[in-house]
Amino acid sequence: MFSYNRLCSRYSNQYRLFYSIPIFAFFICLIWFINSDNAKSIYTEGISKSSEIFCFVLSANNQHLTSSQAIVYSWGKRCDRFYFVTRLQNTSADLMMLERFEKTIDIKPTTITQHTLNVLRYLDNELLFSSYQWFIRATDDSFVIIPNLRRLIAQLQIKKYDNPIAYVGDVERMHEKYNIKTSGSVMLFNRKALNRFVISYIEKRRCSFNMIYDHELVTCMKQIGINVNPVDDNLILSLNLSTYKMDKRFKVTYK
Repeated sequence: MFSYNRLCSRYSNQYRLFYSIPIFAFFICLIWFINSDNAKSIYTEGISKSSEIFCFVLSANNQHLTSSQAIVYSWGKRCDRFYFVTRLQNTSADLMMLERFEKTIDIKPTTITQHTLNVLRYLDNELLFSSYQWFIRATDDSFVIIPNLRRLIAQLQIKKYDNPIAYVGDVERMHEKYNIKTSGSVMLFNRKALNRFVISYIEKRRCSFNMIYDHELVTCMKQIGINVNPVDDNLILSLNLSTYKMDKRFKVTYK
């Protein structure tokens, strides 16, 4: 009887060992899954926060209460933060104005670039907006497809561009190929590009005091070390969509 009990005890120990291995492996896999899921959640949250978009629209005085309302209630509300740069004419909460520029002179095609540089330098220094890493400049006749813009930002972040970036779409192509000089087209900047503008201003390395057109601003950005259009993807157009539809020279790719 004693030998029988000892034999059973030996085999039962082996069986316990046999069953304990998959149980142990199960708990190891469960712990790994939970940790990896948390890591993924943290990573996704980090990407989400770093891809928040600050939008500002330069608006002429005579346009602010008309076409600008269409911007607010269409693509503007899809931005993570949205302001107009225009002269204060009303107190509507829906037509928010960037406080520093509420007494600005009228926005004109010839002054858009200079106003843009002033706003970018202000945003770079303003502590209130320090959490934003991406900035959109547009005008009151612009239409921005925000989901496409977020896809573009995702591409830039995946490639881990860790330098000053500006995405200006087909500004240069319009000028070089068709001799079309645009002013106020949609442009995307990351925070390091804003900082590069500030440094160039402090060091008095500004390209020109009288820049007007977008292609001149692009040339300036390249001279001060901003990487322009780092991905080959036409998600921003220099002109509004109606111009492309009417002009047969242009071929627009919808995405």
